[in-house]
Amino acid sequence: MELYHTDLHYILWDNNFSLWCNRSNGKLEPKKGDELYNAWNPVYVGQVYGLVGKVKLHPDSEWRLLLIKQRSDVCKIAGNANIYKVKKIVVLPLTVTDNTADLDLEFSQKPHFGNKKSEKTGQSSEAQISLRGTWNTLKTAAENVKSKKELLKMYNESGYFYYSDDFDVTNSLQRQNSPNYDKTLPLWKRADERFFWNKHMLLELMETNDPLADHWMTPIIQGFVQMETCIMDFDEDRKSDMSSSVDFPSRRLDPLGYNISIISRRSRHRAGTRSRKRGINDHGACANYVETEQIIEFSPHLASFVQVRGSIPVFWSQTGFKYRPPPRLDKGRKFDDCRSVSASCLKDATVRRENCTLFWHFYLNVLKLLELCK
Repeated sequence: MELYHTDLHYILWDNNFSLWCNRSNGKLEPKKGDELYNAWNPVYVGQVYGLVGKVKLHPDSEWRLLLIKQRSDVCKIAGNANIYKVKKIVVLPLTVTDNTADLDLEFSQKPHFGNKKSEKTGQSSEAQISLRGTWNTLKTAAENVKSKKELLKMYNESGYFYYSDDFDVTNSLQRQNSPNYDKTLPLWKRADERFFWNKHMLLELMETNDPLADHWMTPIIQGFVQMETCIMDFDEDRKSDMSSSVDFPSRRLDPLGYNISIISRRSRHRAGTRSRKRGINDHGACANYVETEQIIEFSPHLASFVQVRGSIPVFWSQTGFKYRPPPRLDKGRKFDDCRSVSASCLKDATVRRENCTLFWHFYLNVLKLLELCK
């Protein structure tokens, strides 16, 4: 994937697809890849690996593109699907001022695309718009710098953001093989919105309903992904158990290999440190909710085991930073409110996982006991 710039646009190009990012108003427009040949004097900036989205760091600031600058291969899962870790991102302001010098992107010699543009005889309207917005930019400069540093730190230093171009990292294998899961849809339409961390930054492209935009919307999760290859060496087992009375067959069994993968997905709803986020909200979202999936791949078989964790699904808090502060229930909330919201949370968990009916019935029995104790 390559980044170009012209006087009016930044252009992301990836073979049959291109994304035109207006440098004066921040508008994103997906087009076919060969449209790049019609651009006026496009200049090759460097190579990127994906689009995170578009954000404003401050209400008065310009739009900015978040692009994946570096990535690393994590594993191949479910056959031949690559999962990548986001190593570094770059923040590109959508302004008429050239901001590409500080990006430090990987560079390779590219052919010159497009038509030569004649020299400008006067100031462009885009430049005038930029000058009119200078005062607002100066007013919010401090906030922008702080927000940009926090954004870069979150992506570049945490090492906990992952994505795949051809595998749904937001859904467990069980959900991917359910009757309601449509594998013909683009990845972003199939994604579990709870774990789709860059969804809000892609809303403009989603609202276009343009099939050309599908290519640019890749769901990113926050969490952890790792795969390890294990070997079952039966010959070693036999040697280590020579004292056993079991009569092993004389023929030698070849070692068997299998892969074990861990995928942890952190919910984007009410994510935060445990000292700041506790309990449940009115929409049934638990704080610090994480889904962890263990996948065993023994070709051609796949086995998946899913565990979830989250804050206790009632209205409560735990304020302060001292060692082990006592939890405090929110006494201002009615019991019926707590019961209905907690039931909504756990019912959602059982609906998404068909084999949780035993847990659901147990929870209903607890609610009935609480009702009797009122």
